[in-house]
Amino acid sequence: MTPTTTGTVLAWHPPRDPSATRPLLDEWRVRLEILSGRARSDTARELGFVKASIDEHAKLTDTDLRRQLAESSRRLRYAGAPYDADGGRRAEMRALRGHLLGLWAIASKRVLGMTPHDTQITAALEMHNGHLVQLSPGEGKTLAIGMTAALYAAARRPCHVVTANDYLADRDAALMRPLLEMAGFGTVAATAETPMQQLASCYAQDIVYATGKQLLADFLRDSLLIGGDKRPTQRLLWEMQRGPGDQKPVGRGLWAAIVDEADSVLIDEATTPLIISSADDNPMLVEAVLAGKQIFESLQHEEDYVVKTEPVPDIRFTARGKERIDEMSFMLPAFWRFPERAQGVVSLSVMARHVYKRDRQYLVDEEGKVVIVDEATGRVMAGRSWSHGIHQAIEAMEGLELSSPPKTVARMTFQNFFKRYHRLCGASGTLQGIERELRRSYGLAVVPVAPRVPSRLRQEALRVFVDPDTRFEAVVEEVRRSHADATPVLVGTRKIADTERLSQALAQAGIGHHVLNAKHHAQEALVVERAGTPGAVTVSTNMAGRGTDILLGPGAVEAGGLRVLMFEPHDARRIEWQLYGRAGRQGAPGSAVGFMCLKDEMLMRAMGIVYARLSPLLIPLALHPRSGAALVRLAQVLLQSKAAAQRRRLADRESKVAGQLSFSE
Repeated sequence: MTPTTTGTVLAWHPPRDPSATRPLLDEWRVRLEILSGRARSDTARELGFVKASIDEHAKLTDTDLRRQLAESSRRLRYAGAPYDADGGRRAEMRALRGHLLGLWAIASKRVLGMTPHDTQITAALEMHNGHLVQLSPGEGKTLAIGMTAALYAAARRPCHVVTANDYLADRDAALMRPLLEMAGFGTVAATAETPMQQLASCYAQDIVYATGKQLLADFLRDSLLIGGDKRPTQRLLWEMQRGPGDQKPVGRGLWAAIVDEADSVLIDEATTPLIISSADDNPMLVEAVLAGKQIFESLQHEEDYVVKTEPVPDIRFTARGKERIDEMSFMLPAFWRFPERAQGVVSLSVMARHVYKRDRQYLVDEEGKVVIVDEATGRVMAGRSWSHGIHQAIEAMEGLELSSPPKTVARMTFQNFFKRYHRLCGASGTLQGIERELRRSYGLAVVPVAPRVPSRLRQEALRVFVDPDTRFEAVVEEVRRSHADATPVLVGTRKIADTERLSQALAQAGIGHHVLNAKHHAQEALVVERAGTPGAVTVSTNMAGRGTDILLGPGAVEAGGLRVLMFEPHDARRIEWQLYGRAGRQGAPGSAVGFMCLKDEMLMRAMGIVYARLSPLLIPLALHPRSGAALVRLAQVLLQSKAAAQRRRLADRESKVAGQLSFSE
């Protein structure tokens, strides 16, 4: 039995252990049910219970509805959950859950003006069963997740809704709060803007909306405070020793997590661990970085050093380069004057110049600070920094004041963190192609839910070009043509620099437009809201309103709906689907077309020097749309295989380190 406590005291929950929290046989039973179709028939039967409940209670007064919600939630809490029971009792609890979900559907219509349809109800049931749900764009994940949170909150244990960014956490918590308060459930958002002294009161609520980074960072800080994970008895003794004024953990434990945009959170963000660091006053390292930059500026590219960026950054110094560094090593502090260390500190400057690109991996804000940019989303990662002197080397290369090097005090991968939840589920519109990794890494099955309305999105053949300039001109011309037809246009790019270059070209052509990237993120909601009006032009990085609907204004439907232009291919086909999914939502018309160049960086990274040498010979063949598309798909398969292997190695390494530390205790 897992101990829990009330209030703001942290409840101790060990990592999910199949032998203790969900028997291994039960895991296989769930998987076999999905394969056999039995689980689908159970969900269909329970959907009937929901509809019957809606018909039965549709005329309840608001007061009676509140009382019924509270009472049915209490009954579900004491009855357990469907995946914890067997036989007839399991069927009885499914009926109880269907009854409660019907009440929530009625409450949603009255409080939010949103009537849940069968797709959303089915998604909520599947998520509460502990699955990942693939829901088509525009099918209403926010409401489905909110109703799932209501079912989990009935247990009166911590329920966390994990969002892709702080904006969505704030928005969704504010949207769902009036509904969830119908049964007395407290709902709040915990974001990077939340003051530290308010975090404990936030986590004391029944349902907390937050990003995975926020939840993991708070968990690590709590673990540091209590000296690592403790057994229940040790935790109680530790709490008893604390005085009234002593600092206490902010969290209540890890019980249920519902992951919105599950592919982004569970896969894309799992490539690096999250690190908690403290400022480390290390003037010697700062001095070494500055001296290393001086030495680097005296070296010649290709003659003294060679840089390869793929598959991983690789810097090699030539014999001449090593000799020159050795001759100038007197400029370095004594600790770095040994040949290997001197080359290491100089290589930081090489990476700052040739590997890390401004307006792609980072930008410089108005305060003169280097801010990391998440390449997967195009969003800034405030408060994050690179370790091992890389951040300081970039600051030196930009001519900025060097910050204090961080000192790592705690770290954990997202994979290990989410495995600690007793109940883990989620939803996304783009889970295709990663089902096996999700099952292997998290033990989660993907359940697709058919869309309520057939998609009317028209996807055109990929357009292939020989050089980047020709592709750029074609994109600008396509925007001009669509704008002249009053068709709303969304151009999606991978790089901040491309959004700015396109913006400049459109301004010269006299085409009014909006830019959405890490430099212009403050007006994101307003930009996305206007993106569907006739003739609107929006140029954006991957942050383009994921999780939000671009609503079509009057006249936009007649003009063909939103037109999405993909400036260049992405490393994963999922990301392309995310971009294309901005159009054609909920049965609305829309169109999408992608552009590629045979010299695109993605192709070079995937296939390396062999492709670079053979690409001139491939021009006649690759210029055909189908051949170009096949080339892109091959590159994506190669890149995703490398990324999956990297995540697997990271998880294995972190597990081994954790095991070694546990043994040393």
